[in-house]
Amino acid sequence: MAKYYITPTLLNSWQYNIKNGTLEDFIKVLNKEEFEPSESILKGFEFEKYMQENYEETKNGVYQVVVSKEHGDYLLYGIIDCLKGGIIYDYKYTKNYDVGKFFGNHQTPMYLEMVPEASKMVYLITNKFDKKPMNEVSEEMFIDYLKFAEKQNGLNGEIPILDVEIVGDIFREEYTKDMFPETIDSILNKFETWLKQYNLFDLYAEKWKCKY
Repeated sequence: MAKYYITPTLLNSWQYNIKNGTLEDFIKVLNKEEFEPSESILKGFEFEKYMQENYEETKNGVYQVVVSKEHGDYLLYGIIDCLKGGIIYDYKYTKNYDVGKFFGNHQTPMYLEMVPEASKMVYLITNKFDKKPMNEVSEEMFIDYLKFAEKQNGLNGEIPILDVEIVGDIFREEYTKDMFPETIDSILNKFETWLKQYNLFDLYAEKWKCKY
């Protein structure tokens, strides 16, 4: 029986903070401390909602799918943004985008491990998303919006009046399990070793212990 929960968010936070952040920031994540969502996080939620309602490829998929799988001492656990046609989709808003940005994202191997019947994982990414009253939208931005809406779904004769959601380019990254640079076993082994080196494994074991 699995002893500890492990999530893509936890692993990505560990990966980010050992490269770009601080140990204190990661300890807050280990402690499951509450935090005020940033503007980028809130925009990410808005972008996800927009894509669910408007993006043709993922429209009418199954959203917010809870998945889990026992893997040795760990219970892999996550929530998939969209599952449709045997493909796992994840919506991403990021202020700065470079090609291949999500190549090393731990969501990829974890989700494909938990949903083995899925053929691939697709990230749908934008670095431009705003919801503004019509009187605050420039003519150029509104034209961009109309072009995007027509390309995705057609306008159906309806032009938004009160609010406009401005969506920039949708960047796409597709990965299969064999494309990821590491295996689940390798990642979990490194994570556990690192926690023990920094005397944080006991804290992790306490806060992320499986209840059942």
